[in-house]
Amino acid sequence: MEKSPKNLPYGISDYKIIVKDNLYYVDKTEYIEKLEKLHSYYVFFLRPRRFGKSLFTSVLQNYYDVKEKDNFDTLFKNTYIGKHPTKRRNGYYILNFDFSGLTTTTPEQLEKSFSDITKTSLSTFLEKYNISIDYLRDGNPANILDSFFGKVMFKIDKPIYVIIDEYDHFANELLSFQFELFKESVSKTGFVRKWYEILKKATKTIVERIFVTGVSPVTLDSMTSGFNIASDITMDKAFNEMMGFTEEEVRGIVREAARFPVSEEDIDKLMNTLTTYYNGYLFSEDAQKRLFNSDMILYYLKTYLDTRNGPKRLIDKNIASDYGKLGRIFEMTDKNRNMKVLDAILKGERISVQITEKFNMEIDFTTDDFKSLLFYMGLLTIDKEVLGAIDLKVPNYVIKGLYFEYYLKKLEEAANFRVDTGEVQIALEEIALYGSNKKFINIVESVLSELSKRDFIKFDEKYIKVIMYGYLRMGTMYNVKSEYEVEGGYIDIALLKNGLFDVNHYAVFEIKYIKKSDYEKGGRALVESKKQEAIAQLGKYTCSQELMSLPGLKKWALVFAGDKCVVNEEV
Repeated sequence: MEKSPKNLPYGISDYKIIVKDNLYYVDKTEYIEKLEKLHSYYVFFLRPRRFGKSLFTSVLQNYYDVKEKDNFDTLFKNTYIGKHPTKRRNGYYILNFDFSGLTTTTPEQLEKSFSDITKTSLSTFLEKYNISIDYLRDGNPANILDSFFGKVMFKIDKPIYVIIDEYDHFANELLSFQFELFKESVSKTGFVRKWYEILKKATKTIVERIFVTGVSPVTLDSMTSGFNIASDITMDKAFNEMMGFTEEEVRGIVREAARFPVSEEDIDKLMNTLTTYYNGYLFSEDAQKRLFNSDMILYYLKTYLDTRNGPKRLIDKNIASDYGKLGRIFEMTDKNRNMKVLDAILKGERISVQITEKFNMEIDFTTDDFKSLLFYMGLLTIDKEVLGAIDLKVPNYVIKGLYFEYYLKKLEEAANFRVDTGEVQIALEEIALYGSNKKFINIVESVLSELSKRDFIKFDEKYIKVIMYGYLRMGTMYNVKSEYEVEGGYIDIALLKNGLFDVNHYAVFEIKYIKKSDYEKGGRALVESKKQEAIAQLGKYTCSQELMSLPGLKKWALVFAGDKCVVNEEV
């Protein structure tokens, strides 16, 4: 009997629901066994937002919970750990804390919401295991937790496994806009540190294991001074693939969940698209397999597996909201330093770093700290190791787009000028349908004209490319590539197929820039020289097999002088 395709668990982080509703599950349970083999019983594990952290903690809870012993076969029979159970299965009382919902408006509200989550988690524990104790329910969070552990240890016959999800959520919020409140909360006298000191104290009596997830180590230095017993396995090669999807896992999803016949050739074609848009994450310089953000993949596939077409928007609005906090990150502490990093990212320059494992907010927040924060948040990822340092890069097309959106926003703010997105869409349609770039070039000139009134002296050819690339990406009809490698060199900007729309024309741009002062000296002779350079380069590039296969390919040589496009010639 032919198996019916499974539904995808998009947005589902409760493992029981996945099993009960027979949703597709990418089996990560082998890492339960690997975690048990670690020398440490107390583990920190960091990954960017929407990488599957909450689902993994749910798997841990259901595997170790003494209350789920009778449900073990139902929950895990089709998994690795179900076939290779460890001695510790169903051997713990599970105490969960989820700190993703903390209120960060004022110091008082932050501490109150931290206390409320603590009390709610403890009450849920007692209700779940039908335990009645009289413990302190008022006061600071540390005292409440201490009172609870002191009483509950006499009511249970097995140790506690503490699972903390999003331990740093509040810290990431505060770091970018309430820096002093952040330092106050995690300082030596702060309530967060004292809470973890009580958790450490409980490991001597009733707490046997701890698993903590988060995004970045922004509180680890201050916090773990009082909780210095945990191991951070974030960049451990053995756990590189514990969250997120490998290429093999994505292929498996497509085979099992497609609602139409799918060939290996179909899957290969799909993987090329998915790799461009969503792949590229590497969390250990010693690991080999790059990863897809699991939420991004499920977002794309939930449409593709029903219709054979991906969604028209490449990024889920929920993910866009998470990563949309990019602007706040770049404006924290030293803005000038941060903008230099952004400048290097946009220009495709090398981003070298010694990745910070613990941020010490009592001293300066360095450039390496800032680059490391971008790494932990999934906005940069490991490219390669070079003599003990790490080279970082933008992981994929979607994240690259977020940088350019932010940069364009900052440019428009600087120029006190905003481009109408409707006009950009119409200009891109003119390229796609009629092979004309005139409206688009007019938009670029209008932006440059406003900027020239302010700080244009620093502009060069790369900034023209950045502006053009950013606006070209506003449409959804092309896969826009900058510095695109083909036979013969690197194309400045290429408008390629994206698998979402069929258009009449694709395009490549070769861009040259002349400073206004040089233009006034060199005149038309200098312009002609730059134009001929661009034409010669386009001649080399368009011998590429990939480009030659594109229908209606337009090849444009552009020369900008100051804020004007003085050559816009089709080759």
